[in-house]
Amino acid sequence: MFTCRFYLLCLVTILYISLCVGNSNIKKCVETEKNALLKFKAKLIDTNDSLSSWKGQKDCCIWEGVTCDNSTGHVTMLNLQPPNTIPQLGGNIDSSLCELQHLFSLVLSFNQLEGKIPDCIGSLVQLTYLYLDNNGLVGAIPHSLGNLSNLLGLDLSNNEFLFVNDLEWVSTLSNLSYLDLSYSNLSQVLDILSPLTKLPSLQHVKLDFCELHQFNLNSIPLINSSNSLLSFTVRGNYFTSLSWVFNVSKVCTHLDLSSNSLQQNIPDGFKNMTSLECLLLSNNKLQGSIPKSFQSLCQLETLDLSSNKLSGQFSDYMQHLCSEGYDIIDLKLSDNQLNGTLPYNIGQLSNLQSLSISSNKFSGIINESHFSNLSNLRYLYVDQNPLSFNFSSNWIPPFQLIDLSASSCNLGPNFPLWLKDQGKLIFLQISNNGISDYFPEWFWDLTSSLTYLNVSHNKLHGALPKSILSMEVGSSEIRWDFSFNNLSGQLPSFPPQLTLLSVSNNMETIGLLGQFQKLQVLNLATNNFSGRIPDSFDTLQSIETIHLNDNNFTGKFPPLTNCRKLKLIDFGDNNIEGTIPTWVGENLHQMIVLRLRSNKFQGSIPESLCNLSHVQVLDLSNNNITGNIPHCLYHITALSNTTLSREPISYELSGLISFRATSLPSFSDKAIFSWKGANREYEKNLRFFVAIDLSCNQLMGEIPQSITVLIALVSLNLSSNNLTGFIPKNIGHMKMLESLDLSKNHLSGTIPESLSNLSFLNYMRLSFNNLSGKIPSSTQLGTLDAYTYTGNPGLCGPPLLKDCPEDSINTHKNDVEGDDDDDDDGFISYGFYISIGLGFIIGFWGVCGTLVLKTSWRYAYFQFFNNICDPIYVQLSLFIARMKRRFQVQD
Repeated sequence: MFTCRFYLLCLVTILYISLCVGNSNIKKCVETEKNALLKFKAKLIDTNDSLSSWKGQKDCCIWEGVTCDNSTGHVTMLNLQPPNTIPQLGGNIDSSLCELQHLFSLVLSFNQLEGKIPDCIGSLVQLTYLYLDNNGLVGAIPHSLGNLSNLLGLDLSNNEFLFVNDLEWVSTLSNLSYLDLSYSNLSQVLDILSPLTKLPSLQHVKLDFCELHQFNLNSIPLINSSNSLLSFTVRGNYFTSLSWVFNVSKVCTHLDLSSNSLQQNIPDGFKNMTSLECLLLSNNKLQGSIPKSFQSLCQLETLDLSSNKLSGQFSDYMQHLCSEGYDIIDLKLSDNQLNGTLPYNIGQLSNLQSLSISSNKFSGIINESHFSNLSNLRYLYVDQNPLSFNFSSNWIPPFQLIDLSASSCNLGPNFPLWLKDQGKLIFLQISNNGISDYFPEWFWDLTSSLTYLNVSHNKLHGALPKSILSMEVGSSEIRWDFSFNNLSGQLPSFPPQLTLLSVSNNMETIGLLGQFQKLQVLNLATNNFSGRIPDSFDTLQSIETIHLNDNNFTGKFPPLTNCRKLKLIDFGDNNIEGTIPTWVGENLHQMIVLRLRSNKFQGSIPESLCNLSHVQVLDLSNNNITGNIPHCLYHITALSNTTLSREPISYELSGLISFRATSLPSFSDKAIFSWKGANREYEKNLRFFVAIDLSCNQLMGEIPQSITVLIALVSLNLSSNNLTGFIPKNIGHMKMLESLDLSKNHLSGTIPESLSNLSFLNYMRLSFNNLSGKIPSSTQLGTLDAYTYTGNPGLCGPPLLKDCPEDSINTHKNDVEGDDDDDDDGFISYGFYISIGLGFIIGFWGVCGTLVLKTSWRYAYFQFFNNICDPIYVQLSLFIARMKRRFQVQD
């Protein structure tokens, strides 16, 4: 779409240049229009001086991006789209631009323009192209744009903060061919289809990510299907139904409904859309099987049904192909629940270039018969399926793959020999395939083109060849992963273009490292590397993460003063000694994770670490660090700010994405941390892990009160030190704490009541200190076991079995006062008895006093009492006599 638009603009430009060359009577630009352009420039922010040619003494027709009519001198084209789409201009679009009444093309795309779209642009009635896309424009799209009846192309996409409540103004753009309002908010528009179908020349519509929930279904019967609309894209909205689609266009060739909320079976209505060449329904919740009606779509070149809930056997779909055969080029069915074997007749798709069936339930064997006719195949994705590859050792594929992704299948146990002839491979993903073999020598001939190589989680053994030293890889960005194998021997130097290298979890021994100018990620963890960490690491100026953990490195902390982009350092579980350098906090200001646990570091924690404002994980545990906990830790913003945006430590290689037929997932870095007493690995959730672990050192002094300012902390571990003093009384301010370990210190005093405020706390250890007093009671603390508090002789109360002294006193009082009902003991007091006495006195004299003073009342009372007693006495005597007779009792 963008390419077509670009070619059209180029054609118009060439036409005007031709007119300029052929006309000898060239006029300079109109003075009023020159002044208007200067006013427009004055409101722009031009940090790169891209408009340096815009000077008053020069003819504005030779200014950068300005084109004039040679016969009139009027400005007719203004194109300030930057080369390579790298933004150059900011600021606002000034209304002075509206003085250029002869403009027929206005292109300000891919800048950083802000503010509103001037309403007066609707007065530029000669405009045929208006492109303001990929800026930062805000506010309502002016309805005055409906006056631009000559418009052929209108693109306001990718501004994100534009909105419109009514699209009726669009219906007056009778010549409009291209419309793109993607990322504008159209959620309040009641009727979108009607205005669009009134445009007789409209061919391309893009309404991606416009917060559309559903079209007005009542208006659909009134809509005459468009006879011109070729492509209709509404990706990333909230549609749940497909019923309206079939009435939009009779000639549609490109339909994109991906990333919506479609959740029914795919309807049979597609059988009438016989002109479709591209159908994209990925990232929805579509169910059921692939419909038989798809056999009518004989023009289909691209079908993307990936990331849905489709089920059934793929072979059934292949039987529905039309008798003439598909010209399909790109078939994407990944991330569904399709099952069965891969049918042999897939070979009928002789034009197939890309096949993606990853993450389904396909099983069975794949052999050369499946691919014998697929000479055009370039991209093959079969990951995460229990498929077995069974090719003869001398088979030569008819295709030349660019991209093969076959992780978690079964290519082994031998290294796949058929890859020998795939000399154009750029992306190779064959991890977790049960390959138990050496790397064949011919394999390293392929690496001259490999941008991405992942052979991890196999059983590859032997040494990496020294031939890698002389390899020249053509790509500017390379990512190679040899981790989780049985490789041994010295680590050779790798190509200088390497951006990610992982040889973790092998049996490597250290060798020389090359001068990696672009290396971003280095993972040598869990090997047998020994010796000092090379000083050459300081030359890795692009490095962002280094994993050297779980090795036998010795010596001191290596100089990394030039590695100012470092975000993660993991030197844990080695034998590195000396002090933690002060320059770590002075130079490495991008640091997010600093993990130095289980080494032999000595000395105190340098206060310069408090300058690492982005650090969200600080793990210095299991060393010989002495001194006090720095009071300045509250300076670390990432630990004290809960609203801070936390992104995963991830990397995307743009050079890879450009050639892939499917998107390349970004690499997210990972690290291992102690969490609630156990080691856990964090990858995408690493950004949510905010922790300090200073346990198992020789730290002294008190826990600083300032530590309670670190309200973003999720985990705090200060156990197994020599800390003294009290637990900070405001520790309850640390509302995000889920894990707290202060055990095995010399802390004294009572447990702060504020701990009861930590509603997320589900793991706590205060054991083996000198704490005393009653354990605070709360719903959250009540879920913790007795081991949380053991080893503190002075503590009492639940969940410990030891009662507190005040509880024993209350129990003793209740026993002395003779109250046998334990539930009522707490209510018996001196006030209780006084109340009883006053009640008796008032009640007694309230009755008896009136009888003494009032003779008539006294007579009536005794008469009433006498009348009551006599019958009771008679009945009682009769009852006693009957009992005596029954039990034969003698008087």
